[in-house]
Amino acid sequence: MLDDIGVPPPRGLTEPFAETASQEGLTLVIGTGSVAAVNIGGLLHELSSALPGPTAVVLTEAARRFVTVPALHHLGRCPVLTTETNGPGFRPLHVWLTDVARRVLVYPASAGFIGRVAGGLATDLASTTYLCSTGLPTLVVPSIHPRMWSSPPVRRNVRRLQDAGAQVMPPRDGAAPPVAEVAAALAALSGVPAGTPPLMSPQRSESSR
Repeated sequence: MLDDIGVPPPRGLTEPFAETASQEGLTLVIGTGSVAAVNIGGLLHELSSALPGPTAVVLTEAARRFVTVPALHHLGRCPVLTTETNGPGFRPLHVWLTDVARRVLVYPASAGFIGRVAGGLATDLASTTYLCSTGLPTLVVPSIHPRMWSSPPVRRNVRRLQDAGAQVMPPRDGAAPPVAEVAAALAALSGVPAGTPPLMSPQRSESSR
């Protein structure tokens, strides 16, 4: 129930969606500035089959160079949030999201985003949400050029995320793994048995910019 977390849904989320998220738990997808962001729509389709409960997406400004908020909202039938989204009056949006989330997926994860959160820098909704999700099952899926992936600073930042509890799916020749594999890995990390049917919870919301 919404009363369990003590706040109304943030602006941009309908009350039915927020009610479902608080009852069933939210899958939170953070999309960052990599060309693999064009695959987020397909990923949302896979997640709807692999995991119960609703999904919400948080995009960085860089991710919006590759995918638009309205298009992703249409493809995923879920809320798509950005730094411009207004949260509830006395509780920030990143806190509300991580209160109801049961798992976090960063797809795709750019080297820049990994570096920011590894250093504890909360510069936008995506990074503040990630840093507020401590203790949740977290899967980070980089999409980074092989030479950049092998550079000592990037490797160091990846280890910092792993040391903090995140699981990392390494890129393959610079590309993120197929979205079906990503969804299956997140389900396994969340302890959801393969083939578990999703709960019938329509993801009704308004996208917000």
